[in-house]
Amino acid sequence: MIALSTLLPAISACSGASPSPPAGLLTSAEAQQAGAGLFAANCAICHGARGDGHGQRQESMVPAPANLTVPPWSERSSAARTFLAIRQGVPGTAMAAWPTLSDEQTWQLVAHIETLPQGR
Repeated sequence: MIALSTLLPAISACSGASPSPPAGLLTSAEAQQAGAGLFAANCAICHGARGDGHGQRQESMVPAPANLTVPPWSERSSAARTFLAIRQGVPGTAMAAWPTLSDEQTWQLVAHIETLPQGR
């Protein structure tokens, strides 16, 4: 099992520049709703509908999918890190890169992830 603390430096080192969301996007109800649709279509199969890491594919994944309802994923200060994990994937895990998503769609996913109930 790979510890999350081992993965975070790898994720943050994926890019020299830290991306930042368009102003107001992370708190926009419209963006959060769009992100919920993207999450249901693309992420829930692994991360679960509630983002708790209990998706349909979780049992066959090593390490298990991240529980997005706990820090660091649930923290606003981790928005750039979450963005990069989605766009570039997470080395050493089954988390694939999603370069086909636009920047806006990726930020919408981040906005949705930040609305997930905490600590499940």
